Amino acid sequence: MTTQRITKRTVDALQSNGSEFTVWDDTVSGFGVRVRPTGAKSYVVVYRAGAGRGSPVRRYTIAAVGKITPDLARARAKAVLGAVVHGHDPASQRTAERGTPTVAELADQFMTDHVRAKRKVGTAEFYQDILHRIVKPAIGTTKADKLTRLQIGKLHSSLSETPFQANRVLAVVGSMYAFAGRAGIVPEGTNPARGIDKFKESRRERFLTGGELERLGGAIREAETIGIPWRVDDTKPAGHQDRPVCGCGAPAASLHRLPLAGDPPLALAACRYGARLPVPAG
Repeated sequence: MTTQRITKRTVDALQSNGSEFTVWDDTVSGFGVRVRPTGAKSYVVVYRAGAGRGSPVRRYTIAAVGKITPDLARARAKAVLGAVVHGHDPASQRTAERGTPTVAELADQFMTDHVRAKRKVGTAEFYQDILHRIVKPAIGTTKADKLTRLQIGKLHSSLSETPFQANRVLAVVGSMYAFAGRAGIVPEGTNPARGIDKFKESRRERFLTGGELERLGGAIREAETIGIPWRVDDTKPAGHQDRPVCGCGAPAASLHRLPLAGDPPLALAACRYGARLPVPAG
């Protein structure tokens, strides 16, 4: 077994010989540099998980050479060995953690198994946009069970110029973690978005699109001509079941003026119900 002080010069001088080998540090037992046949090099630490010669040997990869300095790798090796002394098994713990999806992976599963399967198309598109454009780039690489309220709070604060969008991020993340809890991916009740104060939202206003105006016009024309029947909800008292199909010019004329009078919300309500807009008998 080759041992020597692992320094930058030592590491840089190591070359592949066609088979995997490890050069061990002469100051920290179990710490070394592994060289693969491809020439790739990484800092490792080897230990026994438990007491006695029969305990399994574990190899823990600290980092690839070039990512950190030899001195930092040595310090991390000491930390790993210290955890082993206290009864921990860092290599097995890392393997278990790798079984937990990242936030990005959880988001994909959430969209596939829950949102697209159980939500309307428009809702699914909205969730997809929030997750793909905002959540994944910011925190996608974090393990789902390691995501903290602090991280979500910073993401929320970074969107202060778009308060509506920022608050929807909290809602989507909360919904995603509710799904993850039910699926057993994280402990049930886990929600890193809980307890974060939302931004105050200003009233939102928009104008009807051409298609929406066309639908509104069609509903009004039907009300003026053939009339529109009342929609009966069989689950509620039959208060309107005796109402006839009705048509009345005055209410329809009022609706004609809504888009021009600057009342988009009410016009949008008419558009939303389309040809089923009820018009009381005059």
